[in-house]
Amino acid sequence: MNIVTASDSSYFHCIKELAKSVRRFYYKPLIIYDLGLTGEEKQGLDAVIIPISIDEEVDYKGHSYLSPEGNLYPRNTHKPFCIKHYFENYSEPMILVDADCLFNQRVEETGFDVGVTYTPPRKSKQCYNGVIGSGVIFFNNPATELVQRWAEECRKDNTTDQKAISDILSETIDWKNYKKIQNWHGLKIKIFDQTIYNDCHLTKKGKILHFITSRHRKDIYEKLIEEYKKGKNIRKMFSELKRGKKSRLKSLIEKLCPIFNK
Repeated sequence: MNIVTASDSSYFHCIKELAKSVRRFYYKPLIIYDLGLTGEEKQGLDAVIIPISIDEEVDYKGHSYLSPEGNLYPRNTHKPFCIKHYFENYSEPMILVDADCLFNQRVEETGFDVGVTYTPPRKSKQCYNGVIGSGVIFFNNPATELVQRWAEECRKDNTTDQKAISDILSETIDWKNYKKIQNWHGLKIKIFDQTIYNDCHLTKKGKILHFITSRHRKDIYEKLIEEYKKGKNIRKMFSELKRGKKSRLKSLIEKLCPIFNK
Protein backbone atom coordinates (compact mmCIF):
# COMPACT_ATOMS: atom_id res chain seq x y z
CA MET A 1 0.00 0.00 0.00
CA ASN A 2 1.32 3.41 -1.02
CA ILE A 3 0.02 6.85 -0.10
CA VAL A 4 0.03 9.31 -3.00
CA THR A 5 -0.62 13.03 -3.25
CA ALA A 6 0.19 16.00 -5.48
CA SER A 7 1.29 19.43 -4.37
CA ASP A 8 2.88 22.76 -5.13
CA SER A 9 4.59 25.20 -2.77
CA SER A 10 1.33 26.60 -1.41
CA TYR A 11 0.72 23.33 0.47
CA PHE A 12 4.29 22.69 1.56
CA HIS A 13 3.46 23.27 5.24
CA CYS A 14 0.76 20.58 4.94
CA ILE A 15 2.67 17.90 3.04
CA LYS A 16 5.50 18.02 5.58
CA GLU A 17 3.05 16.78 8.21
CA LEU A 18 1.31 14.38 5.83
CA ALA A 19 4.69 12.80 5.01
CA LYS A 20 5.46 12.38 8.73
CA SER A 21 2.12 10.65 9.32
CA VAL A 22 2.72 8.28 6.39
CA ARG A 23 6.17 7.40 7.71
CA ARG A 24 4.71 6.86 11.19
CA PHE A 25 1.92 4.48 10.15
CA TYR A 26 3.22 2.92 6.91
CA TYR A 27 6.99 2.94 7.57
CA LYS A 28 7.68 4.24 4.07
CA PRO A 29 7.83 7.60 2.29
CA LEU A 30 4.88 9.49 0.88
CA ILE A 31 4.74 9.66 -2.94
CA ILE A 32 4.28 13.24 -4.17
CA TYR A 33 3.52 14.36 -7.70
CA ASP A 34 5.35 17.65 -8.07
CA LEU A 35 3.05 20.44 -9.26
CA GLY A 36 5.46 23.24 -8.39
CA LEU A 37 7.65 22.61 -5.35
CA THR A 38 10.96 24.43 -5.02
CA GLY A 39 14.27 22.57 -4.94
CA GLU A 40 14.77 23.48 -1.29
CA GLU A 41 11.28 22.24 -0.38
CA LYS A 42 11.84 18.93 -2.13
CA GLN A 43 15.11 18.38 -0.29
CA GLY A 44 13.37 18.87 3.04
CA LEU A 45 10.66 16.25 2.46
CA ASP A 46 10.65 12.59 3.48
CA ALA A 47 9.05 11.59 0.20
CA VAL A 48 9.47 10.13 -3.27
CA ILE A 49 8.90 13.12 -5.52
CA ILE A 50 7.77 12.52 -9.10
CA PRO A 51 7.74 15.25 -11.75
CA ILE A 52 4.63 15.28 -13.92
CA SER A 53 3.51 17.44 -16.81
CA ILE A 54 -0.22 18.19 -17.04
CA ASP A 55 -1.66 19.60 -20.28
CA GLU A 56 -2.58 23.28 -20.08
CA GLU A 57 -5.95 22.29 -21.50
CA VAL A 58 -6.74 20.55 -18.19
CA ASP A 59 -6.44 23.88 -16.30
CA TYR A 60 -5.97 22.07 -12.99
CA LYS A 61 -5.11 25.30 -11.13
CA GLY A 62 -8.25 27.05 -12.32
CA HIS A 63 -11.77 27.34 -10.88
CA SER A 64 -15.23 26.45 -12.16
CA TYR A 65 -18.66 28.01 -11.61
CA LEU A 66 -21.02 25.18 -10.68
CA SER A 67 -23.80 26.72 -8.57
CA PRO A 68 -26.51 29.19 -9.64
CA GLU A 69 -25.00 31.63 -7.15
CA GLY A 70 -21.78 31.62 -9.16
CA ASN A 71 -19.62 30.12 -6.40
CA LEU A 72 -16.12 29.17 -7.51
CA TYR A 73 -14.84 25.64 -6.93
CA PRO A 74 -11.15 24.70 -7.40
CA ARG A 75 -10.77 22.36 -10.38
CA ASN A 76 -7.96 20.07 -9.10
CA THR A 77 -8.26 18.19 -12.38
CA HIS A 78 -4.71 16.81 -12.26
CA LYS A 79 -5.72 13.76 -10.23
CA PRO A 80 -6.63 11.15 -12.89
CA PHE A 81 -3.39 11.91 -14.73
CA CYS A 82 -1.37 11.27 -11.55
CA ILE A 83 -3.22 7.97 -10.98
CA LYS A 84 -2.56 6.84 -14.55
CA HIS A 85 1.15 7.64 -14.17
CA TYR A 86 1.28 5.87 -10.81
CA PHE A 87 -0.07 2.55 -12.12
CA GLU A 88 2.25 2.72 -15.12
CA ASN A 89 5.12 2.61 -12.63
CA TYR A 90 3.82 0.83 -9.50
CA SER A 91 1.81 -2.34 -8.91
CA GLU A 92 0.87 -1.75 -5.24
CA PRO A 93 -2.59 -0.52 -4.23
CA MET A 94 -2.69 3.13 -3.26
CA ILE A 95 -4.69 5.78 -1.46
CA LEU A 96 -4.81 9.11 -3.26
CA VAL A 97 -5.16 11.93 -0.74
CA ASP A 98 -5.19 15.70 -0.95
CA ALA A 99 -2.05 17.46 0.29
CA ASP A 100 -3.94 18.85 3.30
CA CYS A 101 -4.81 15.41 4.68
CA LEU A 102 -3.23 13.72 7.69
CA PHE A 103 -3.30 10.06 8.78
CA ASN A 104 -4.52 9.50 12.31
CA GLN A 105 -3.91 5.75 12.03
CA ARG A 106 -2.97 3.14 9.44
CA VAL A 107 -5.69 2.53 6.84
CA GLU A 108 -5.54 -0.46 4.50
CA GLU A 109 -8.84 -1.73 3.10
CA THR A 110 -9.42 -4.67 0.72
CA GLY A 111 -12.25 -6.50 -1.06
CA PHE A 112 -13.02 -3.87 -3.72
CA ASP A 113 -11.44 -2.10 -6.71
CA VAL A 114 -12.07 1.57 -5.97
CA GLY A 115 -13.21 3.17 -2.71
CA VAL A 116 -14.72 6.63 -2.34
CA THR A 117 -15.95 8.61 0.66
CA TYR A 118 -19.52 9.84 1.00
CA THR A 119 -21.78 11.49 3.55
CA PRO A 120 -25.54 11.54 2.88
CA PRO A 121 -26.35 15.21 2.20
CA ARG A 122 -28.82 17.18 4.28
CA LYS A 123 -32.14 17.72 2.49
CA SER A 124 -31.43 21.43 2.19
CA LYS A 125 -27.95 20.92 0.73
CA GLN A 126 -27.39 20.93 -3.02
CA CYS A 127 -24.30 18.97 -4.08
CA TYR A 128 -23.21 21.19 -6.96
CA ASN A 129 -19.65 19.93 -6.66
CA GLY A 130 -20.54 16.24 -6.68
CA VAL A 131 -21.77 13.83 -4.04
CA ILE A 132 -18.46 12.26 -2.97
CA GLY A 133 -15.41 13.73 -1.26
CA SER A 134 -12.54 13.33 -3.73
CA GLY A 135 -9.88 14.28 -1.17
CA VAL A 136 -9.47 10.57 -0.33
CA ILE A 137 -9.87 7.81 -2.95
CA PHE A 138 -8.72 4.18 -2.67
CA PHE A 139 -7.36 2.36 -5.71
CA ASN A 140 -6.65 -1.35 -5.25
CA ASN A 141 -5.97 -1.69 -8.99
CA PRO A 142 -5.54 0.67 -11.97
CA ALA A 143 -9.30 0.90 -12.72
CA THR A 144 -8.24 1.89 -16.24
CA GLU A 145 -11.68 2.58 -17.75
CA LEU A 146 -12.80 4.71 -14.79
CA VAL A 147 -9.57 6.72 -14.71
CA GLN A 148 -9.70 7.29 -18.47
CA ARG A 149 -13.29 8.49 -18.28
CA TRP A 150 -12.37 10.71 -15.35
CA ALA A 151 -9.47 12.24 -17.30
CA GLU A 152 -11.76 12.98 -20.27
CA GLU A 153 -14.28 14.73 -18.01
CA CYS A 154 -11.50 16.72 -16.34
CA ARG A 155 -10.60 18.24 -19.71
CA LYS A 156 -14.01 19.90 -19.92
CA ASP A 157 -14.31 23.59 -19.12
CA ASN A 158 -16.83 23.81 -16.32
CA THR A 159 -16.11 20.94 -13.97
CA THR A 160 -13.90 19.84 -11.08
CA ASP A 161 -12.19 16.56 -10.28
CA GLN A 162 -14.86 15.88 -7.66
CA LYS A 163 -17.88 16.66 -9.82
CA ALA A 164 -16.41 14.69 -12.73
CA ILE A 165 -15.88 11.44 -10.83
CA SER A 166 -19.19 11.85 -8.96
CA ASP A 167 -21.08 12.20 -12.24
CA ILE A 168 -19.34 9.19 -13.77
CA LEU A 169 -19.96 6.90 -10.78
CA SER A 170 -23.58 8.06 -10.55
CA GLU A 171 -24.27 6.24 -13.83
CA THR A 172 -24.69 3.03 -11.82
CA ILE A 173 -24.20 3.81 -8.11
CA ASP A 174 -27.27 4.11 -5.92
CA TRP A 175 -26.05 6.57 -3.30
CA LYS A 176 -29.04 5.82 -1.05
CA ASN A 177 -27.75 2.26 -0.80
CA TYR A 178 -24.24 3.41 -0.04
CA LYS A 179 -23.40 0.86 2.68
CA LYS A 180 -23.04 -1.97 0.13
CA ILE A 181 -20.29 -2.58 -2.42
CA GLN A 182 -21.74 -1.70 -5.82
CA ASN A 183 -20.85 -2.28 -9.45
CA TRP A 184 -19.64 0.30 -11.94
CA HIS A 185 -19.24 -1.37 -15.36
CA GLY A 186 -17.47 -4.37 -13.81
CA LEU A 187 -15.58 -2.50 -11.08
CA LYS A 188 -16.40 -3.10 -7.42
CA ILE A 189 -16.96 0.30 -5.81
CA LYS A 190 -16.91 0.56 -2.01
CA ILE A 191 -18.38 3.66 -0.38
CA PHE A 192 -16.75 4.67 2.90
CA ASP A 193 -18.08 6.90 5.63
CA GLN A 194 -16.61 10.31 4.90
CA THR A 195 -16.71 11.31 8.59
CA ILE A 196 -14.15 8.58 9.32
CA TYR A 197 -12.05 8.20 6.16
CA ASN A 198 -12.10 11.84 4.99
CA ASP A 199 -12.82 13.71 8.20
CA CYS A 200 -13.22 17.39 7.41
CA HIS A 201 -14.51 18.09 10.93
CA LEU A 202 -11.21 17.01 12.54
CA THR A 203 -12.73 14.70 15.14
CA LYS A 204 -10.86 12.07 17.14
CA LYS A 205 -12.73 9.26 15.37
CA GLY A 206 -11.37 10.29 11.97
CA LYS A 207 -8.82 7.83 10.54
CA ILE A 208 -7.81 10.32 7.84
CA LEU A 209 -8.19 14.00 8.74
CA HIS A 210 -8.74 16.57 6.00
CA PHE A 211 -7.88 20.22 6.68
CA ILE A 212 -10.14 21.75 4.05
CA THR A 213 -10.75 25.46 3.30
CA SER A 214 -9.36 27.79 5.99
CA ARG A 215 -8.23 24.83 8.11
CA HIS A 216 -5.17 24.52 5.86
CA ARG A 217 -4.33 28.22 5.99
CA LYS A 218 -0.74 28.26 7.22
CA ASP A 219 -1.26 30.26 10.41
CA ILE A 220 -4.34 28.24 11.43
CA TYR A 221 -2.95 24.87 10.29
CA GLU A 222 0.27 25.19 12.28
CA LYS A 223 -1.65 25.98 15.47
CA LEU A 224 -3.99 23.03 14.90
CA ILE A 225 -1.08 20.65 14.28
CA GLU A 226 0.70 21.85 17.42
CA GLU A 227 -2.38 21.05 19.50
CA TYR A 228 -3.05 17.80 17.60
CA LYS A 229 0.38 16.54 18.66
CA LYS A 230 -0.56 17.23 22.27
CA GLY A 231 -3.73 15.16 21.89
CA LYS A 232 -6.00 18.19 22.14
CA ASN A 233 -9.47 18.59 20.60
CA ILE A 234 -8.57 20.46 17.43
CA ARG A 235 -12.15 20.66 16.26
CA LYS A 236 -12.91 22.90 19.24
CA MET A 237 -9.72 24.82 18.73
CA PHE A 238 -10.58 25.51 15.09
CA SER A 239 -13.96 26.84 16.16
CA GLU A 240 -12.21 29.27 18.49
CA LEU A 241 -9.57 30.30 15.98
CA LYS A 242 -11.80 30.83 12.99
CA ARG A 243 -15.17 31.75 14.38
CA GLY A 244 -14.14 33.40 17.62
CA LYS A 245 -16.21 30.94 19.63
CA LYS A 246 -15.24 29.74 23.08
CA SER A 247 -16.48 26.75 25.02
CA ARG A 248 -18.87 27.46 27.88
CA LEU A 249 -16.28 26.25 30.38
CA LYS A 250 -13.57 28.53 28.97
CA SER A 251 -15.93 31.52 28.94
CA LEU A 252 -16.92 30.81 32.55
CA ILE A 253 -13.28 30.53 33.66
CA GLU A 254 -12.46 33.85 31.98
CA LYS A 255 -15.39 35.51 33.80
CA LEU A 256 -14.46 34.05 37.19
CA CYS A 257 -10.72 34.73 37.04
CA PRO A 258 -10.99 38.50 37.66
CA ILE A 259 -13.24 37.83 40.65
CA PHE A 260 -10.81 35.44 42.35
CA ASN A 261 -7.79 37.59 41.47
CA LYS A 262 -9.16 40.61 43.37
